[in-house]
Amino acid sequence: MGQEVVISTETTKKIREIAIRSAPDEDCYSSKLYFGHVLSLKDKVDYLFIPRFGSNHPVNVGCPKFLGLAEVLESMFSDLPPIIKPYFSRAKGGHKTYHLLAKAFAIGWKFTKNPIKIVRAIRKAIQAHKQHKDELVIDEEMLHKWERSEIYLNDEPIAQEGERPLKIALVGHSYVINDDYSSLDMRKKLKEHGVDIITSEQMPRDLIEKQMEKLDFNMYFDYEREILGTIMHFQETGTIDGIVHMIIFSCGPDSIAGEMAARFNRRNPNVQLLQLVLDDLTAETGMNTRIEAFTDMLRRKITKDAIHIPTLRVSEVRV
Repeated sequence: MGQEVVISTETTKKIREIAIRSAPDEDCYSSKLYFGHVLSLKDKVDYLFIPRFGSNHPVNVGCPKFLGLAEVLESMFSDLPPIIKPYFSRAKGGHKTYHLLAKAFAIGWKFTKNPIKIVRAIRKAIQAHKQHKDELVIDEEMLHKWERSEIYLNDEPIAQEGERPLKIALVGHSYVINDDYSSLDMRKKLKEHGVDIITSEQMPRDLIEKQMEKLDFNMYFDYEREILGTIMHFQETGTIDGIVHMIIFSCGPDSIAGEMAARFNRRNPNVQLLQLVLDDLTAETGMNTRIEAFTDMLRRKITKDAIHIPTLRVSEVRV
């Protein structure tokens, strides 16, 4: 609608330091970092846009802490610019599509009185969101192609000569696995260890829902459904070498999903599971050691499970 959009930078050490000083101690690491991003932007903008998107599902929901961040920030910092904070939730608010459109129009009126301009902006936003999802989430056919090493879904791994790339599922909240700083550059680390990854956010939704139907209760947190469904699927199929699960301290839903994943893995240790807990005190050196040990263990397992055909010496060959 003709406005200049200022997006916070990628997470940096400075943003982390601001976050740790400013955020409540009991918050999870990710929501603390959110404080750092907001405070690094506050003097550069006229408005802060902090949408509170609860759910697009009649039952399942997103993170409750993120839904409350706008109010928490307003109550803690008096020098923030005005916050645009629309709330939408099918599950908790009983909202329908027209509620979402009404909130979008309410935001649009702040910047223009031309309804046609607002409608065009909404249409472009919906199209961009759909395109993003279409490009991100794969179907089962593409998953099988990746499993057969016919395609790469992410960066091509750097494998040593004579070694096949390891196949590992990187699971976690999207704002963790896609943030190089808070994930301690996990994607790059795995790539350098010759790992071909698939992320939990790329997984076919039908396969995730199929795994969730096996639970005795409804796991109603969206991210945890994605994480746990991915882990359960690969533990069942055994089509990959390992799983790296990134858990944020002290995220309640993440802790539940992590414990469930560990128990499923003990029952059916078909695929090796590495769980890494991240917070503002996590050291990169220790993380490097654990990733190196994990990938080495997976390669030893491949060698152990391989079928060895004895090679005859020349003196043993008979004509």
